[in-house]
Amino acid sequence: MTRIIIKPPGDLSDGFVQALNLLKQDGLKPAAGTKLVSRYGVIVVDDGQVRTAIESLRAANMQATLD
Repeated sequence: MTRIIIKPPGDLSDGFVQALNLLKQDGLKPAAGTKLVSRYGVIVVDDGQVRTAIESLRAANMQATLD
């Protein structure tokens, strides 16, 4: 499992929900450990899904990096 750190533009909580919905639409399933903290969101995905997840998030103008 790999952790992806996201910093969506605008409201953090709305951006986090948007990111989760985006990944679900792409057929990705966030795993246990996915959470929203005070300054960023943490999305945990299977190692084989990392590249697709990052590309989807960045295409939606969200800053996404590996932890």
